[in-house]
Order: sequence, then structure tokens, then C-alpha cells
Amino acid sequence: MSTTDTLVLAWHGSRNPAGRELIERITGRVGALLPGVTIHTAWVDIEPVLLPETLAAVGDCTVVPCFLAAGYHVTHDVPQAVASVPHEVVVTPHLGGALHRALLSRVAEAGGPGDAVVLAAAGSKRPEALAEVAVVASRLEAALGVPVRVGNIYLSEPSVAEAVESLRQAQGPDVLVLPYTLAPGLWGERIARLGVRITEPLGDHADVASAIVGRFRAAARFDQRLLLTLES
Repeated sequence: MSTTDTLVLAWHGSRNPAGRELIERITGRVGALLPGVTIHTAWVDIEPVLLPETLAAVGDCTVVPCFLAAGYHVTHDVPQAVASVPHEVVVTPHLGGALHRALLSRVAEAGGPGDAVVLAAAGSKRPEALAEVAVVASRLEAALGVPVRVGNIYLSEPSVAEAVESLRQAQGPDVLVLPYTLAPGLWGERIARLGVRITEPLGDHADVASAIVGRFRAAARFDQRLLLTLES
């Protein structure tokens, strides 16, 4: 096996059966786009078998971190897992920044942006992750032509509720919440109580699988170019 014929998708992990089913669907789409590539699912948290054990069993491979920002799991858990195994593991960039079209698609499906949009992100203690999400919001604002502000579901401020209220006062009552998440969660119920329109999460949008495949293929092309350089 080599890094170009074995792909490991590194996910957070989920206690929610719907979340696991979603990951299975995304993995199936990726497999359909990469015939001949062996695909494994791995977890960095919650699950009983985590990424280090998966990498130890798989051997040489490419890992795509299926995360939307460079938080702790991307900057710590994935590199630590790779360092724990002796064989060759190529780690691609995470998915953040590659899902702009999918986000715009979710807005269109919900009937448009309305007066303003809240990009509902998980939140992070890491400034670089927060800055990354802010760039995503800026790109959306330029594309949609209405204000787009980040609201955080968990760790950071402002919260989704605070961002919604601020935009209602400044822009008008029709605020759309756009989850910057892959899977649904209990946070959806809290947002629904705010009385706003809310889009579907990114979920198994076709662009999610395409982004994963794009990361893998880019890594494979780089690996091939490096090999040719070393052999010349």
C-alpha cells in the first residue's frame, strides 16, 4: 500500500447516530469518486478506536482532516497521531475554505440571505481558527451582498443569539442562520428557538465529498512530483 492508494478520513466522532450515518454517506460519495482507493474512517475524539490506532493498522496513507477550521484537533490531535506511527503518512489541509459554493447553495435552498446572515460556527479558543472563519464570512458577504457575521455555537463570542439580535437591530428582521458545520446537533434546536430562518448544515452536500477528493488528489500530485524530482 502507498499514500496514494489509501485514504483515511479523520472525523471528530459522534454520539449521535444521525452523525454517523452522515459520515457513512459522505464516505460512500468519496469512494464513488475515487475508484481503486481504499478508504478508512478514523476518529480523533469520543469513539473507542481513535486515529493513532487506525493509522497503526492501515500503514502508508493520506489523511484528510475533515474539519472546517484549524482548531485543536487539526493542530494537535492529527499531528500527534501521525507522529505515533513509523510509516509514511501524508496529511492534507483540512476542509476549511473549500466549501464556499456549498455554503452559497445552502443559502439559496433556504430562499436567499434576507436582510443579513449569521454564519454559525463551532467556535474555538484558537485565534487562528477564529480568523479563518472570519475570512469565510467575508467571502460570503462579498458574494451575497448583505452583512454576514460570525456567531459561535460553543466556545467563543459573540454567540449565535447575540449575532442574530445585533443584525436584527442593524439590518432588519429577516436574519438567516447558516450553520458552518458538517453534521446536525442539539444546537439546531437552540437556534430554532430564536425564531429565525436556518439552513441545513453542510452535511452530505456534493461539494463536501468533492472537497475531500480535491485534497487527496492534490496531495497525490505533489507526492508524484516530489518522487519525479528525487529520481531525476
